[in-house]
Amino acid sequence: MRLNDTAQLGSYSATFDGMTSRQGPNYREDIATFTIRQDGALVGTMTPSKRSFTTRGMSTTEAALMTRGVSQLYISLGAAEPNGSITARIYYKPMVLLIWFGPVLMAFGGMLSLSDRRLRVGAPKPARPKLSGLAQPAE
Repeated sequence: MRLNDTAQLGSYSATFDGMTSRQGPNYREDIATFTIRQDGALVGTMTPSKRSFTTRGMSTTEAALMTRGVSQLYISLGAAEPNGSITARIYYKPMVLLIWFGPVLMAFGGMLSLSDRRLRVGAPKPARPKLSGLAQPAE
């Protein structure tokens, strides 16, 4: 993406507003700024970054995540070009937070199954010895 390029993601659009650099305690960070709009209305700003650790000679990516209801927008940076353009991975995951509904439903089902006393499995009760008419108490 170049400066002021816009990517369309369903009803959302992400506009690349530029890059800034910042020096951290042990890294150099390039921060991209994206303006997010939904159907033309401003929703917010996302700022993913890429950190370069000079002592280790490695880099990491700090993704930007925006949660809207049960959906999420995700932006991760790739390589930055000398002409000011960047490679960005932009994802829109509709209803991704509903994945947590599965474990909640399973926990509810487990509690529901424990509430029925007929279905409980517990330790077996000791068998009572059968008393016959011939047995006499000891004197």
